[in-house]
Amino acid sequence: MSNNSNKMIWTQAFSTNFHNRVKNDNTALYIAALPTRSTKRTKHVINYAEYDDNLNFDDDNDYEDGTHRPSVAVQGNVGGANNNVGKVAQKTKHIHFQEQDLQINAQQEEILIPIRIDLEHNGNRIVDFFMWNINETLVTPEHFSLLFCQDMELPYAVSQQITTSIKQQIEEYTNFVTVELPKDIEMHVVVNLSCNLDKLLYEDKFEWDLSNDSLTPEVFARYIVSDLGLSLEFLPAISHGLHESLLKMKKDIIVDGHIQELRNDAVFGRESGLRLDQANLGVEWVPKVEELSQWEIEKREIERERNIRRLKRESMRVDERGKRHR
Repeated sequence: MSNNSNKMIWTQAFSTNFHNRVKNDNTALYIAALPTRSTKRTKHVINYAEYDDNLNFDDDNDYEDGTHRPSVAVQGNVGGANNNVGKVAQKTKHIHFQEQDLQINAQQEEILIPIRIDLEHNGNRIVDFFMWNINETLVTPEHFSLLFCQDMELPYAVSQQITTSIKQQIEEYTNFVTVELPKDIEMHVVVNLSCNLDKLLYEDKFEWDLSNDSLTPEVFARYIVSDLGLSLEFLPAISHGLHESLLKMKKDIIVDGHIQELRNDAVFGRESGLRLDQANLGVEWVPKVEELSQWEIEKREIERERNIRRLKRESMRVDERGKRHR
């Protein structure tokens, strides 16, 4: 009774432990680098691939605080022993705009592009993805990155990296995202979509008509998540990945000037319909969800980084071809 009576009770919303919950809980935003542990764990080599489930160790805060920001979960605690209380909440530095500016901004056409943040800090990965309106005039990449780092308790240097990454992606997409494809002809492309969050990997292969706006990536992702029983974190992940794939194909069509012809695999004598695949029964055209081991996750991360470098080289070659044709 005496211990409970001595604890100070904070006013609601006076403290926050959001950054620690994001880092320590099972989320796709903050990925702890398992191979790089602090000196307390270097004496024992642990193969995390042997564990099927996601284990939580009691001393996780020891190396987490040491590798990220020392004693961030302890400073400002009430009672000293309760690490769940958090720290004093900092007031969010929102920018308040004039009503006239809000009305002008609302009248601008909304053109969304996919933005992906993928960087390392103290040996851990910070991964986030969202849609950005290139006609947004009020919220800037600088302001967004500052709020992001404030919520996640990250230093100012990380904020600068996020700002630079957002600006680079905006510049990359702005040149062709506003170009409209002809609506009078069908532009079918084959999409190979792959998305993994934590240990779950979703893969799919399907056709998509670039000239048809009746089905959006957001609606498609909602159907997939509902049909396959995936977590809601897959909603933005699938729609964002589909936006990226479609914009890349749109860019290739604009630069090359021709549409890839797809083979008609429908039943003989029909222009369209279900694919006729007597050998494999269309197994490659169905969605698949599998649980990966830690070794498979690391292997796929290496392959993903290689693919990113390859796509950047291809994008640079496509841009060079486009400049020569002008």
